[in-house]
Amino acid sequence: MITFSATLTCRFDAIFSPFAPHELEQGFAWLANSGFDAAELTINDYDGLDIRQLKQQLDQFRLGCTTIATGQARKRDGLSLLSSDPNVVRKTQQRLREHIDAAALLGSQVTLGSLRAPDRAMSKVEYIHQLAEAMQPCVDYARQCDVSIIIEALNRYEISHLHSAADMMEFMALSDAPNNVGILWDVFHANIEDPDFASAIAHMGSRLHHVHLADSNRHFPGYGHLPVESIYNMLQGAGYQGAISLECFCLPSKEAVIQGAGPLLKRLRAL
Repeated sequence: MITFSATLTCRFDAIFSPFAPHELEQGFAWLANSGFDAAELTINDYDGLDIRQLKQQLDQFRLGCTTIATGQARKRDGLSLLSSDPNVVRKTQQRLREHIDAAALLGSQVTLGSLRAPDRAMSKVEYIHQLAEAMQPCVDYARQCDVSIIIEALNRYEISHLHSAADMMEFMALSDAPNNVGILWDVFHANIEDPDFASAIAHMGSRLHHVHLADSNRHFPGYGHLPVESIYNMLQGAGYQGAISLECFCLPSKEAVIQGAGPLLKRLRAL
């Protein structure tokens, strides 16, 4: 069964979260009252963050956690697995291990998106091999913790490689990725990179672990031109059993996101 989550942030403001970090409990209440099954948590680092207490809060609202979004550390801390500085790579691997520890407690996955941004020009083959090499210690540790790492396909304007579903599957093949490495498919990026949504979903198959939902302009669904209901039907038809997570700008307004989420979920679940 497809489940639903939405982005909330734990430590620092995030453009996709309609609630600030100090409003996190209000955010959990919104998720529960709107019919979501879980939260997608944006976590930069764990200074002063008690994951066990966070898990208790989620449990109180009968919510799970689908994945930990890790990209804030790219801009805030300059982290990347593909930095030309080995010390930065090691710091990034250590941060990902901390995310994996948290994910093991929360029963979630860990997202790898912006933390795979390189600081130099690389060929596609070089990029794939170096990313696989830098990921390997984290993937091995995640497997020991029964955690999956999901790599997000990002559009060409945000990163140099791995933009489309086909690119992601090429990475899986060339890197011989184990089963605990999956794909996060964001329909905003896919609208730029994937010529056909149904074909992309079919191509990813069981590697598709998580879906981000936003409209074509990254506004709340219904304020752009993406056929959200049709995409949902495509995922259902393909037998997708993961989560669809709302990750959109708080546009046209934060209120539109907060008030529109419940009706959106009802429409999709009725399909």
